[in-house]
Amino acid sequence: MITDSGFPEDEQLEAEKVREEERRINEQFLSDVRATFNTPHGRRIFTFLLEQGGVNAVLFSKESDIYRNVAVHDFVIENVLGPVITADEEIYLSIIRERAEMMRHEEEEHK
Repeated sequence: MITDSGFPEDEQLEAEKVREEERRINEQFLSDVRATFNTPHGRRIFTFLLEQGGVNAVLFSKESDIYRNVAVHDFVIENVLGPVITADEEIYLSIIRERAEMMRHEEEEHK
């Protein structure tokens, strides 16, 4: 049978199953991100990955490194940080606050 959308009913049902499975996988991922960030070691690992990806680094250093730095940075932002912010933006904001506090502390020690 053809539905109002012009697609056969069985294709519409299959498409809905695929969308539902994608929603389930996304919700599970977001739940896993939140659970990981509720542990100190999860936060350390994620912060390490962001630092390795150059999220907070200067992108433009030696001319030969510019393209690599930008590519890695963009990949990490889109594929690591983006989904985490989608899960809970407070996760990333807490990392930024902790990093700022650490930098202030280090600066005070050097005075």
